[in-house]
Amino acid sequence: MRFTRILLFASLVALVVTPVALALRFTDASYNVPVGETGKQYHHKFDGAAGCGPALPYQFRVLSGSLPPGLVLDKDGTVHGIPTSTGDYLVYVELSDEDPPSQSWCRPSKAQRDFTFHIIQGLLINEKASNALGVAALNTPFSKQLTTTGAGSSPLTWTVATGSLPTGLSLNNGTGLISGTPTATGDWTFQIKVTDGTRSDIQTYTLSVVQPLAVTSPPQRGAEVGVPVSVQPSATGGRPPYTWTAANLAAGLAINPTTGAITGTPTAPSNGAAKVTITDSIGLAQTFDVNVAVAPRVAVVKSTLPTGKVGRAYRARVASTGGVAPRGWTILTVRPGTLPLGITFNKRTGQFSGTPRKAGTWRLRLQVTDGLRVKSSLPFILKVKA
Repeated sequence: MRFTRILLFASLVALVVTPVALALRFTDASYNVPVGETGKQYHHKFDGAAGCGPALPYQFRVLSGSLPPGLVLDKDGTVHGIPTSTGDYLVYVELSDEDPPSQSWCRPSKAQRDFTFHIIQGLLINEKASNALGVAALNTPFSKQLTTTGAGSSPLTWTVATGSLPTGLSLNNGTGLISGTPTATGDWTFQIKVTDGTRSDIQTYTLSVVQPLAVTSPPQRGAEVGVPVSVQPSATGGRPPYTWTAANLAAGLAINPTTGAITGTPTAPSNGAAKVTITDSIGLAQTFDVNVAVAPRVAVVKSTLPTGKVGRAYRARVASTGGVAPRGWTILTVRPGTLPLGITFNKRTGQFSGTPRKAGTWRLRLQVTDGLRVKSSLPFILKVKA
């Protein structure tokens, strides 16, 4: 009798310390599969009950069928992703205890059930990016039309869900048009919601209002091969810092991307039709012309002066090429008798004129100086016959 009592007591103790594994099953919440929308984040969590859990983690996998395109089932029972196609999708899911188990008392079991995922067309605002509205300029009319994908025949209602639009702007609740004239600078972050009564979508935007980006282009100026150039455009408005780029600059010139300064020493002639673009830190950009025409190096044209005759009117002119206006001429050696008696030299035009009164030969060196103070000179011989 005593032995029987001891055996019965030991059996009762074993029942107390050993977990009792009830039949493994899906929880009721697992069957409440939410309807999904294309283009929207989806989340559903399968869970188990009884078996070796929840002390040991449950495991899930797809036995047959397929989840909606864009969705995946994790081992822990989480279904997530973004559905890409509408329809009803039947899938068989297996629930199992931890297998292999991490505790010796667990005897893994399995359960299977079918679930239907219903995916409908999502109502989506097309303008997704936070900065999709662009940038607004102070005291300048602004207009941005929001659009949707997946809208049916039901009328849409647009609202500002959180935050506020920039001062001076408003949202048309029936069309989704944001418009008006901003009256204050700053950054406004807000959420726009659209709904058809059943479906909805919300997007977060940041709209910046800044002073209009304005550029002051330096006045047109001449340049010359071999002569250093420095041109400084300037900008106001937008949101610094600015980034400067240029196209079609003359060979030898470059633009500073931070300051916009165009510097260098031209190595070849150019018509100067450069395009300069300034972009601010929030994407505002403006392109304008900077005309730095590069002329060839100024040079005196080599030629022979016609021979004059005493007592007869004389006229001759020397010429130059290249350089930048205005140009002036100089006879480098100036002393009594530099020119034939009766002949004068026009320093503005480079022309000799007059009536020589004495025969002879005069050796001259003529120099031209252009508007950039670049000089060139050549020797000439002026003869007068009796």
